[in-house]
Amino acid sequence: MLALVPRRIHWTRLRRIPSPCRLNGWLGAMLLGSALLSTAQQASADVSSAESPVPFTAQYTLVLDGWPDVPITQRISQSGELYIASMEASIKVASGYEQGRFFLKEGQLQPAGYRSGYRLAGIGKDYSREAPEPDETLLPDRQTLLVLLSQQADAQWAAGSCLTGAPCALEYLDHKGRTRTLMYEIQAQESRVAAGQTFRTLRLDTWRKHRDQKHYRLWLAPRWPGLMVALDYLDYEDSPAGEVPERSAHLTLDRLSSSRRQASP
Repeated sequence: MLALVPRRIHWTRLRRIPSPCRLNGWLGAMLLGSALLSTAQQASADVSSAESPVPFTAQYTLVLDGWPDVPITQRISQSGELYIASMEASIKVASGYEQGRFFLKEGQLQPAGYRSGYRLAGIGKDYSREAPEPDETLLPDRQTLLVLLSQQADAQWAAGSCLTGAPCALEYLDHKGRTRTLMYEIQAQESRVAAGQTFRTLRLDTWRKHRDQKHYRLWLAPRWPGLMVALDYLDYEDSPAGEVPERSAHLTLDRLSSSRRQASP
């Protein structure tokens, strides 16, 4: 783990940005999972032909205003038919991890359990959820959502849906098993350089329903389902109407490795 140099903590700003000591909120907002619908019309993306998850390990740096930089590790692994999507972050005073498990059947992701844990100064809590029963609603967890969102967004972009002004939504379960809704618009397709290579990305504007002042501008690489090439946190609460605020936090992809194939755009 990299040595972290403490910075001056701006407590007034911590009320407005997701801080490391609230990793269950920040990671949860960033580490997503869900099932598709639309605000104006039912979204109907066909993900049966989407890219299958590719096992990889990604290293990120999360820069938060007023806090030490946070190193984050994300992994997607496969054991037989079971996929495991996980993410963990840690600094001296706080740490957090999430792990979602799922199967891929007929091109559809099916949740198979979830666990997470968060610590602040050694004090925290763990959460777990077993695989859904056959008669239960199959809503993904937050980790699985990143994979699903990458797959669906690519198909929706090709179909011209979920664009700016016509947002779509994903329902998912948070770390406590509560149903939440992620809203998103696909703003553009862009080439973006990160970790020493160029990716074809889709730039999404995302926010949680009923919290529309807190936005996450997210660059996903459809050929690497679940991978975040970059992420910006934008707080519109104190921003003049019609203006895009400066980012309060951002995530950068530092390294990417995969045993299955070489990185591709």
